[in-house]
Order: sequence, then structure tokens, then C-alpha cells
Amino acid sequence: MEKWYETEIGKNILKAKYYHVGETDPQLLIDRVASIFSPTIQKSMRQYLEDGSVCPAGRTLYAAGAKGKFKASLSNCYILPSPEDNIESIFKINTEIARIFSYGGGIGVNISNLRPKESIVNNAARTSTGSVSFLKVFDSTGEVISQNGRRGAMMVGLNCDHPDIYEFLHMKQDNERLASMNISILFKDDFMQAVLNDTEYELKFDVKSTGEKIRKRIKAASFFDEYCRTQWDWGDPGALFVDRLNDYTLLSGYDDYKIEITNPCGEFGGNAYNSCNLMSINLYNFIDEKFSETPHLNKSAFRSAVNIAVRALDEILDYGYETQPLDANRKCIDDWRSIGLGLFGVADALVAMKLKYGSQQGNFFIAAAMRIMFIEAARTSSRLAREKGTFGRYEWEKTKKSPMLDLLQKEAPDVYKNIKESGLRNGTLLSIAPTGTISLLMGTFSGGCEPLYKISYMRTTHKMEGEKKSFKVYAHSIKDLLDYHHLSYEMDDAEIKRRFPWIIESHDVPYLNRIKLQAAMQKYVDNSISSTVNLRHDASPEDIKNIYITAWQSHCKGITVFRDGCKRGNILDVSSKKDKSTVKYDSIRPIKRDDIKRLDGCTLIRHTACVDKLYITINKTPDGKVFEVFTNASGHGCTSNIATITRLTSLALRSGISVKQIIKQLSVSKCAGCQTLIRRGRHDISLSCGTAIASALAEIYNETQENADQKYTTNIEDATINRKCPECNHYTLKPEGNCVTCTYCGWSKCE
Repeated sequence: MEKWYETEIGKNILKAKYYHVGETDPQLLIDRVASIFSPTIQKSMRQYLEDGSVCPAGRTLYAAGAKGKFKASLSNCYILPSPEDNIESIFKINTEIARIFSYGGGIGVNISNLRPKESIVNNAARTSTGSVSFLKVFDSTGEVISQNGRRGAMMVGLNCDHPDIYEFLHMKQDNERLASMNISILFKDDFMQAVLNDTEYELKFDVKSTGEKIRKRIKAASFFDEYCRTQWDWGDPGALFVDRLNDYTLLSGYDDYKIEITNPCGEFGGNAYNSCNLMSINLYNFIDEKFSETPHLNKSAFRSAVNIAVRALDEILDYGYETQPLDANRKCIDDWRSIGLGLFGVADALVAMKLKYGSQQGNFFIAAAMRIMFIEAARTSSRLAREKGTFGRYEWEKTKKSPMLDLLQKEAPDVYKNIKESGLRNGTLLSIAPTGTISLLMGTFSGGCEPLYKISYMRTTHKMEGEKKSFKVYAHSIKDLLDYHHLSYEMDDAEIKRRFPWIIESHDVPYLNRIKLQAAMQKYVDNSISSTVNLRHDASPEDIKNIYITAWQSHCKGITVFRDGCKRGNILDVSSKKDKSTVKYDSIRPIKRDDIKRLDGCTLIRHTACVDKLYITINKTPDGKVFEVFTNASGHGCTSNIATITRLTSLALRSGISVKQIIKQLSVSKCAGCQTLIRRGRHDISLSCGTAIASALAEIYNETQENADQKYTTNIEDATINRKCPECNHYTLKPEGNCVTCTYCGWSKCE
């Protein structure tokens, strides 16, 4: 069977992301990574890497064996403390952000300690610009201190009771530059209860330096409805349920361990200066008798993998200790020794088990696997504590207060007894990361807890000479299933789903089933789970509201939603490489309308602050190319301005300018009048007349891409769902686990 590192995508990912200078052989990388482990587990880790069964996170794959070569952290992401409400603290945190970015890490930071907008300040400004305004500083740092040509990943959070919460909710609409940040609102239980009860909720902030006490009451349900409409429209912000983040961990009994935020992808919530040191197990590889009448999890082999992985993660902490960016990060390792063991290949494992993703039987299976994983991880960490000592701040009286210790006492009393006698080596154990690149590297299409995004993808050979050929690449489990039944690789995806009804793609999973699986996993995960629910374009704001309320009621720690075709089209500020082609100045001549024999038109209606109804007609050529735009405005808007925008848009289209670039330019400027109406509840309003035309143009253009994808089997670029990857320039980016991953080359925003 073809090894993971022999596949085209495996070779490309290794070359682009993980090889050191001079490395060309995957065995050299495997040996380099395995070499950092002690002799007792080195052979096992080498074999797991060879088989694609266990894999450290991307930073460890890259930084292992790098000592003396370059400075790179083995931790993917870091938690920074919320800056205090003064300039010195804000810029201290900004300096630490720069330091961490320079070592290859991402960051999470909560800004709730910063005073609200228009509160009193003791300087020349007189009033504060507010907490959200300082994100421009952090954003600039992320832009300047890039990592291999890309921005550092960043999660920014604000508590639901902060007076700037409305401004935070709409920050991306109001400031395009901040689009690269992942943002989340930290919802408290009392706020969510107020939403259900339709009662008022108090926003509050006390400014220590001036004595000002800011209080404001809002209708919780009204805000939450606006939050869900904004999510529907923009795919942001996500939700973190902060009480659950703190109350359901192994460290819940430690008053000095406070979680204020997670890492950018949401799987690791930690105290200030903690970091996520991650590794994941490929669950698919531990299913025996796949697709047969009796498929099952090889529990013994799975337990062994958990044992080795926990030991390996603990050793990574020691190996990477010197390469931590800050002294405070090293102190955090001394105090808590946090690790995060997770899974990938979950959806593939369900296919092998002949269980539908999100079904009751599927959830029982995943919960049982997570139970084994948690119990064995706790058992191993306790053994390590006996062998090497506990984490620095360990106290039994505090540890036993954790609800997860109650769970162990009921379900694994021997492990509970071991912890009581020997303690724990690690303060955190399990985190379910998105594993976007790692899962692709190791040969599966399913990362973290996510369902199969698609059964198959079309790929194209790239030859310098001769004809390019397209071919289909199946998810690992689907390919193995076809082999098992001796079926052709040319089988249509719809036929595969018809013949094997347990196979389901992401957009076909009922969203409540999606949450039920996450909740089943969360019972046994002491940290968090990175999770994104992908919805079809026709999903409603009410659907999104149901998702968030159900996730909270199901005791999930966080979740985010992404609706296909929402305005946050360029996911996480992923931009394509600049077109290096040049055009001779003053040379382009537009196609004349008289040269076209037939045009097919479609009229869409948009609304702005000054135009009650803006009728936008977009004409296409018979081969599906967008050709021109006409508008007819009813209202008090400047008809000459709208007409000018329309004529220039048509001129650009007829001149062959990239439609995406036209849409981007039309969407840049925002109208103050339109934004005011949006804030007042008019969610049918576009952000400007130009944006209205851009959204209509984008809608029709996306339809043409859909049709092209169906007509030409070699065209894999579905611009309605997938966005353009900055590495390989294919339209194969998918939202996954609060991040984005390219299914073609393995590029990931968060890794």
C-alpha cells in the first residue's frame, strides 16, 4: 500500500512546510523527529510516524532537531494575559506578540480589561478610543512579523458583559484590515440564561484610574439575535462558553488557574503564558476489519498509542524548554506541564465502522473511544508523575475538586487511586485540534472532530510539457472502501453515497447531529475542541441561533459557524499571490457589445441608506462569462454616482479584468449612512452602493463558477464554497475547526 509520504500531497506538504534545508527524503524527517525522544519510546514513535498512526503538531515536526540551526518553538500557539488598562501594559503585550510570532507561534488574547470607548482618560485625548481600537496595533504586529511570508495566527476575545460588545461584534464590517483575526465572544452562563428568559443583562466596567463606573443594560435576546445575524452574514465572531472552559478541566479546583481565551483554532484554553503542545492519533488506523460485518476498534493497540503519545508529549516539553519565546512560557511549563493529545481521522473511522457521522450509534462509538483515550492518558500521566514527579503546582486537595476526577472515580477507580497516590505529571491532557495539514499529510481528509468535507477532490497533473490531466482523489476511507468491494475509482460520488448510505459529507450532516457528536467527545476532553459547523448558503440566522444555544446547552466549550457564500468570503484574510503578469500601458481595448450575438441577464435587488431599491441587472455571455452591469435606482441616492460606478464596472468586465478584483475594489468603501442603519437593525442594507453592486456581481459570478465546475470535469475550482489558496492558487480552501486548510497542497492558516 502506498505510504502517506509517497503520495503527491504528502510530498508537497513535506517539501513546503517541514523539511529542513538539505532534506529531501521523508525517512530523514522521520528519523530527525524520532531522535528527540528517549530510547524507551523512540522506536515506537518512529513506527507510528512511518505508519501515519500518531503525529506531532506541525511546529514539532518542523522544530524537532532544529537546535543550533534556527530558533523555532515546538509549541503551536500561546495564551497571553489580558493587557491591563494602560498604555504600558498594552505595548508590553504587543512586544510579546511580536516575540512569539518570530518563533513561529500564534497567540490568543482577551481584551476585556481595556476600558470602553468614550470613557474618561487622564491624558490629552480626554476620552478613550475603546478596547477594540487597540486591535489595530496587534494586527500591525502580525502583518510585520510574518512567518514564512504569512501573518501570525491570532485569536482575540471579549467578554459578553463588556460595554464595547456591540462594537466588537461589528468590528470586521467596520475595519477590513482586521479581517485576519479570529475573534470570539466569551459568553457566560448568566448571559445565555438571560437570552432564553428574554431578560435584561448588565454590561459593566470599572475604570480604576479614574473611578468611573460604567453600567448599561441591554436585552440579551436582542443582542444574541443580532449576533446570529452577524454570524450568518460574516461567519464571525465565534462563541466560547467561558464558564464551561473553566469549570470542566483537570485544574478546575485551582483558583489561580484562570482561562480567559483559547488559541486561534479554539482547541486549547489555558492560563496566561501557557502554550499548546499538541499531538494527534489517527483513529482510522486503529479500526480492525474495516467495512466488514464486524469492524471494531483495536482497544489494546489504541491504548498503547495513547500511552506512547502522552510520554512523547511530556518529553517534547523538556526538549523544547530552551526554545520557548519568553521566560514566562518556561515558568508555565514548570508550573503546569500542559499537553494536548487529540484525534484525527474520526470521520474516516466512522466510515470504516459503517456508522453515519452524527448518528446515535456513531456518537456512542466516538464517546467510547474518547473514554479509553482519557482514562489511558490520565493513567500514563500518573505513572509519569511517579517516575519523574508531578507538575510544579500540583496539589491533591485542589485536583480532586475537578469534575473530571469524579468521572474517573466512577469509570476508572484504579486510575483515580493512582492519581491520589502519585499525582499527575501534566495539568492538561486532551485537546481536539483541527489537524488540517497533519490529517492531509498522513493520508486522511478528516481532521479533528470534523466530518468529511467532501468524498473526493479533483486534482490536475502539472507537467511542463504535454497535456494536463485531471484525476479524482478520494478520502482515504472511501478509497479503501472501493478497494474492499472491488469497485472502480471512476464511480460518481452520488452513487457511492447511494450504495453506502452511512457515508455523508459535511454539508449534509444535520447541524444538531454535528453538535451531538462534539458533545459526546467533550465529556472526556479536559481541554477544548476546535469545531466549525459548515452550513449551506440557504441556512437561516435562526439555524445559527439554534446551533449556538444547543451547543451551550450540550456543555460544549466553544463552536463557530461558517455559511457558504457569506460576506466573509476571503476566509481569515487569505489572499492569493499577486499576479505577476504585466500589461502594456494604455493598451487594453474593451470588447464591444455589438460583437456579442446573445446575452442572458438576471436582475437582483439591493438596498442602501439612500436607495430604497437598487435594481442590478447582470448580463452573461452564452459561455457563462459575466459581461456587463446595468442599474436602476429608486430613492434619493446620487444617480450620477451610481451610474458612473456601473459604467466603470462594465468597462472593467469587458476589458477582461479579474471579476474577483472588481468585486474586491467595489467592496472597499463603506457608507456611514448604511452602517448606521445596519446598527439600528436594518440587516437588508448593503454597506454602500458599490458594495451592493459587488454582492450582486459576486452572486452571479459564483453561479457561473458552479456551472463551470459541473460542465468541465477538469475544473476543480468551486469558488462558491472554496477560496483560493495562497500557496498553490487552487480554489480548494475549506473552513475547518475555526481555521482554513487547503485540500490540494495542505497549506493551513493556523499552522
